[in-house]
Amino acid sequence: MCGLFALVGAADAALGRRVADCLHHRGPDDSGVWTSASGTAVTMASTRLSIIDLSPGGHMPMLSADGRMVIVYNGEVYNFRELREELEGLGERFQSHSDTEVVLAAYRCWGAQCVQRLRGMFAFAIWEMDKQQLFAARDRLGIKPLYWTESPRGLAVASELKGLLAGGLASRELDLQALHHYLTFYSVPPPHTMLAGVQALLPGHSLTWQAGRVTMQKYWDVPASAVPSQRMEYEEARRELRRLLEETIRLRMIADVPVGAFLSGGMDSSAVVALMTRISGARLKTFSVGFQAEGRSIDERSYARLVAAHCDTDHTEVLVDGVQVAAQLAQFVRAMDQPTGDGLNTFLVSQAAAQHVKVALSGLGADELFAGYHQFRYLQQAEPWARWWQQTPQWLQAVARSGSRLGAAAAGRPAIAEVPAWLSGDFLSRYLRTRTLYDEDGKLRLYADKLRHSRNVAGSADALTAYLDANDADVVAKVTRLELKGYMAHMLLRDTDAMSMAHSLEVRVPWIDHKLVEFAVGLPAEWKLRGGQPKAIFADALADVLPRTVLRRRKQGFEIPLATWLRNELRGVLEDTLAPATVLRRGLFNVQRVQQLHADFVAGRGAYMRVWALVILELWQRENLD
Repeated sequence: MCGLFALVGAADAALGRRVADCLHHRGPDDSGVWTSASGTAVTMASTRLSIIDLSPGGHMPMLSADGRMVIVYNGEVYNFRELREELEGLGERFQSHSDTEVVLAAYRCWGAQCVQRLRGMFAFAIWEMDKQQLFAARDRLGIKPLYWTESPRGLAVASELKGLLAGGLASRELDLQALHHYLTFYSVPPPHTMLAGVQALLPGHSLTWQAGRVTMQKYWDVPASAVPSQRMEYEEARRELRRLLEETIRLRMIADVPVGAFLSGGMDSSAVVALMTRISGARLKTFSVGFQAEGRSIDERSYARLVAAHCDTDHTEVLVDGVQVAAQLAQFVRAMDQPTGDGLNTFLVSQAAAQHVKVALSGLGADELFAGYHQFRYLQQAEPWARWWQQTPQWLQAVARSGSRLGAAAAGRPAIAEVPAWLSGDFLSRYLRTRTLYDEDGKLRLYADKLRHSRNVAGSADALTAYLDANDADVVAKVTRLELKGYMAHMLLRDTDAMSMAHSLEVRVPWIDHKLVEFAVGLPAEWKLRGGQPKAIFADALADVLPRTVLRRRKQGFEIPLATWLRNELRGVLEDTLAPATVLRRGLFNVQRVQQLHADFVAGRGAYMRVWALVILELWQRENLD
């Protein structure tokens, strides 16, 4: 795992070194800078976390054997050995045992189509001297980040926004469209970034620069769900799923350093640990985070201990409290690269794991693939009712709304709880309600006058519209696509990368191997949601390796007692970042509205996520813009 940087338009070794120093945490084992002043001036820099081929043979930037190409690369291509054999058959010769050299050779032989053959997580940039061309690509699901901008000095690409800032290649200016989306999603959806003029390369896309022109190409997308006639029988599908689960775990255990695993005690991480133990036959190191009394209701350590005992792992628990979080808050904000309302949990468990291993596997992705979240079932059940509601005469709808308001008032509930409001609109509007922090009206009330009257930002529904595929067979398939391309890619994967790499830890995510994804999205909804039980076929495929208690336990997210900390150990930070003087000086939000949100939260009337998102935004701006 590494940090990468490339600049086409200037040969500046000192600039390359500044960026490499900024990205040191992504690769503390080695670093390098390469420049070329012949033809187009180019600077490339890399920092290396040595995982495969620990020798100097894996040094980057890496030149091809003929000296005509140079690569900077971040990630792991798990099928590199098979590709190497194929490339050797085509006449390629290798000087190292690294997957970096295999990716470079693959590009030499197959050009831009090489990405179709890579299985893993990756972001890379290759400068081709003969063509005077830069080719860059990002993996299919967006596990590894890649940002780019056209600066006055030329095209620049990097693993982190901080690298572009360190090189003076991006302005310290907030992107208002990104801000608008952040307040909706708790994160920033690509291609937007929080820095004006900087874009994130979309997952499954490549970028080419030649003669001053940038073009992008999509090479992969989440496939549409299969039609019924193409589906196999349940038992056959269960066996194939188990085969794929084992295969993707086996591939992600390839390393020349020790490999551990995160273990929350939920089904997804427990499955990773159980299969790793069965495949390796060795005693595995596992890591869990727990909390003091304030987090007892969300502490999953008892389940993690059960799985650790079942699999006989070398298990480490880390107890976290508000005092520790307050002491490390600045480090956490520095790590996030872009503001996010999540990620603190991953920061903490990565910190613990990095003291023992260089690589850890995570259970991320199974909920998205196998309908683990509550909105799968909710939206599936709401769909027929929504169709019925939309066909109901207007006069009857009016009566129902009136009755709902009266019933809410009689029960002491707010009118916003009206059931018809959840049935109106299209599928995307219903989905958005399950993933929205501030809705469009809420953002307008929050904004200061200069933002409220701006016409230069699009509604956040537009960020998800492009993800939809009319060929998806049902609601579960639609939600799967939106979760994979939205919440998972925008927040979970980006947070996992940023928070783990802050501690020089490589995290691998086997459940979103693209071959497993292609298989799983085609499974019928009734095999994923069976009798109200989420992830049914996933659980059946693992029935012989996990305790029934874990397989049948109720879904619980990886939570932290942040609301309690914000009212106690982090209260000083809350009051500082949301103080009227702070809000007025920043000029983004309405002071009175922020104070109302603050007061509601302190009084126990408001969701902590809404104020936490504003706290993080202010801290991020202090770190990156001020």
